[in-house]
Amino acid sequence: MDREAAVALCREKCLKETTVRHLISVEGVMRGLARRFEQDEDLWGLTGMFHDLDQDHTGDDAANHARLAAEWLGEAGVDERVINGVLAHAYEEYRTDLMSKAVVHADAVAGLLVAAALVRPERSAGMKVSSVKKKLKEKAFAPGVNREEVLDVEESIGLPLDEFLSVSIEGLQLVAPEIGL
Repeated sequence: MDREAAVALCREKCLKETTVRHLISVEGVMRGLARRFEQDEDLWGLTGMFHDLDQDHTGDDAANHARLAAEWLGEAGVDERVINGVLAHAYEEYRTDLMSKAVVHADAVAGLLVAAALVRPERSAGMKVSSVKKKLKEKAFAPGVNREEVLDVEESIGLPLDEFLSVSIEGLQLVAPEIGL
């Protein structure tokens, strides 16, 4: 599935524009991570874009979150590796490779980066690792962000926190114009 079709699928399935923007922000981070690990940027990008595809439909129903998206993606003929990554962001047993582990961290850090960009006059432009780390330490800032999923990135995928934040900022900046950041 090409990116244009993927965005169209997101717009069809998501009920809120904020969800679409979140999906695109995670796509950007995943593309940055794919580049860093010399992996398939399109495959990783789709995994990020689709990770919360069913969020507006499943809400707080943790037992079905990602499973509905996996069903939709299967019907659309999406690569099984992407479907596994979508399931992996919600269920640990699917975290079987680098991409399926990375999407967990990309989801968490994208929320932090978007929140940080929204309080800056220049949005994501010129964002620094040091300022993101300060926001990460402020528990009251972006309280919905799972900080553990940001902080345990080195143990999980072998990327030191500063490098992870730098790569993630660059990834977000790739899609920033599309999501108003």
